[in-house]
Formats: sequence, C-alpha cells, structure tokens
Amino acid sequence: MSNSNYQQEDHLSLEDRILRMAATDATDLPDFPDDKSDLPSDFEYHPEDYEQDEEEIVEEISESELLKYLEHQESGLSVAQRLFYHELNTTEYQRNSGSWDLNCLTPEAVEELYSKGWTELEGQLDLDTLKGAHEESVQLLEQGQFIPARSFSENDPYRDTAARDDSILWFDPENQADYEKGIVDIPPHFQKIIEFIQGPLMHDIKNMVRLNGRTEYQLAYFHPEGARYERHRDALPTDDPQDTNQRRITIVFYLNPGWVKDHGGEVKIFSRPDDHGLPEGAERIVKPLLGRILLLLSGAVDHEIMPCKHSRYALTAWLR
Repeated sequence: MSNSNYQQEDHLSLEDRILRMAATDATDLPDFPDDKSDLPSDFEYHPEDYEQDEEEIVEEISESELLKYLEHQESGLSVAQRLFYHELNTTEYQRNSGSWDLNCLTPEAVEELYSKGWTELEGQLDLDTLKGAHEESVQLLEQGQFIPARSFSENDPYRDTAARDDSILWFDPENQADYEKGIVDIPPHFQKIIEFIQGPLMHDIKNMVRLNGRTEYQLAYFHPEGARYERHRDALPTDDPQDTNQRRITIVFYLNPGWVKDHGGEVKIFSRPDDHGLPEGAERIVKPLLGRILLLLSGAVDHEIMPCKHSRYALTAWLR
C-alpha cells in the first residue's frame, strides 16, 4: 500500500469516526412547513432568549458499544492493515519475502499477523531464561508486588472493572521503580526478555509496521480460583501514523512451565464478524505454554482469557 492512501481527503481518523457517532440526531429537529418559502418577515432571533433553554446532553457509551459501531463502519483488521508499509497478501510482495530483513519473525508469521490479526511464535528464548522469569514472577507475588488490575480502572468510565480478575505490575526500562504506581525493578531474567523485545523482535516489527510511541510492559498474575478476563480488545482501531495513544501491536510471553489442559487460562480468539454480523470462522484457542509468544494487532482482535485453575503468569508488551 502506498503512502498516498493517507493523504486522501475523505479518509476519516479514529477521532473523526467517534465524533460522527456522537453527532446530533437530525430527527430531533422540527420540520419546516412545506408551504412556507422562508421564515416570517417579522421574525427576529435574539440569542439571549434561547440560552436558558439550551442543555448539553451527554450520552455514555461503553467500549464494546463503541467498538461495535466502529466495526460496522469498517473492520478493525482493515484499519490496522493500513499501518503496514505494504500489502502483504499480494503475490508480488510475497515473492520478495526473502528481502524482508527479519531476525526472528518468519515471513509466514508476518503474513498471518497481517491477514488474520494474530500469530504465534515458538523457541525464541532459551529455557533457562524462561524458567528464571517464572521463578521471578513467583517471588514478586510472594513479595506482594502485584496490584489488582481493577484498581487501575476504577476511574475509567469506559472500563468494566468486573471484567477481569488478574493482578498486575509494570516494568519501565526508561525510568526508576515507583511502587505506588505498581512499577517495580526489573529482575535479571525479565531484563533478558525485554532486551529481546527491544532488540530483534522490535527490529522485525518496525520493518513491517509503522510505530510511533513508547512501549509498555505488564506482568499479569491470574489466581487459580477461576481468575479470567472477559472478551475485550487491547485498543481502538487506528491507522493514523501520528497517533501515539492507541496500542498497535500486542506481544504476550507465556511463563507457565508444565502447563496442561486442566490448568485452564487458555486464550480464546474470536472470529471477526462478516457484513451481516456473523462470525467468519471458528474461534481459536491458544495454550499459554512456557515460551510461547502471541502477537496481536491490538485494535483488531477480540480475545478472552478463560478461567484459570492453576497460577498463570504472562508478560505483555504493547507497542504504540
């Protein structure tokens, strides 16, 4: 896709699309009489006569309702695909996949991310680092470093605080720890994982996708008494190269040695709706195995974390 697509006058930004939704309903306006060609000649408008009658109407809308509206206009996947430098599903471009300059992603994984909105990776980090990160997660839990995720959403009117049961903490490679905000020192094995994300993985993604903001790192713990996270999306769909607010790529590292089906905590990925609102395909299940990496287009994929029957840890990085 050429950059000229971003210069089209009829292109609507995410903000424009939301504002269109909030526009005044024209049906609330009175009908003008059919037999009158104009207002009466003696009509005079005095603004002060109407000021006291004016009332601002604010309607609350949930995040799911907003996503449904945006999806009705255009699928989140189509919007997110315009963040890629090229249309990866063309035969001509795939023929040149050997020149994509990838360090750890395969051309097949990149094509899946583009066409489906998500893909999985395996075998990117050594077992000692992964097991060490799991042990560090357990230590952070024992030290009481995790904070219930709901507490971070209490002042956000668009978030359903009952939708998730996990506890979280944050790593910030660019700043010192701030325990009141849930930001902790980065343990050694997590430091290696973050170096991998900031190094070869970021190199590959930046070669394919426009990024324009900072990266967040969150470690999440799901308790074994049925902790879950209901269906959600990590961001609103945007294709604006200048947008620094919306997350663009989600990267999840699973840190669960010895995981079996009875442990629960799988990720359910929902199929996209078609033009009639029906799912295009079957739901997919991703197992949170140690070392597995899940990549998502943040504004395009609805997913759910199913109830856990065993402690579950995952490190998530969001690229803006």
